[in-house]
Amino acid sequence: MSIEDRMSEVEADVAEMKGLLDKAVRPKVKDMLTINLRKMETDLINLREQKDQQDSRLKTEGGSGTESAVKPAAKASSTHIIPDSQIKDYSWDQSERFVKLYLTNLPDLGQVNQDAVKTKFTDQSLEIRVENYKGKNLVFSINKTCHKINPEKSYHKVKSDYLLVFICKHNPGSSWSHFTYADKVKSDASKMSAGGGGAADTKGLEDKDDPSAGIMNMMKKLYDEGDDEMKRTIAKAWTEGQQKKMDM
Repeated sequence: MSIEDRMSEVEADVAEMKGLLDKAVRPKVKDMLTINLRKMETDLINLREQKDQQDSRLKTEGGSGTESAVKPAAKASSTHIIPDSQIKDYSWDQSERFVKLYLTNLPDLGQVNQDAVKTKFTDQSLEIRVENYKGKNLVFSINKTCHKINPEKSYHKVKSDYLLVFICKHNPGSSWSHFTYADKVKSDASKMSAGGGGAADTKGLEDKDDPSAGIMNMMKKLYDEGDDEMKRTIAKAWTEGQQKKMDM
């Protein structure tokens, strides 16, 4: 089945699930339908991203046969693009002033041109690129860190086989429970879904007759206002939490 066909199927499932949710009356039934709806919407987001990547790749590799026949050398040159590769191996720790990020498993990194390592910081995000490393552009990014950072005082150091990034805390002396905001939300959602959320987690959102309704409302608000990464994180956390309940 092609990506387009899968997208059509999921879109139809989402539409029907929304119809069922509108007709549902009982709170638990609504919660179950909502969780499944979020999961389907996340699947749809993933499929759309795959479709965009496929279209982009075809556009890069494509071109008319006539153009290729007339200008083969020029065509070959224009399609020589260094691919991006996501850095997946990392760890982190913290001191009073900095969160230290270690991007590891990068042999011979110390031999690259220092200008090839580029970092970009905002008050709550970071992006790192290592250009033309062994024929690839290495990319690492965090859309939203757990807490605010100080971009002006953040910096990096290139080591022999890893990159060390010093992320300056906006509030020195504070302790980060997680590195990314998405990880924090996932952890909180798992605790809430398993029944472990405290009053402090849902302050101002709890329903006097049904505290779980306040939790659900808060998670819905985070989901509706979040980006694609946040939607995937929350949907995954809720699904895992519900699965744990069923296994108990």
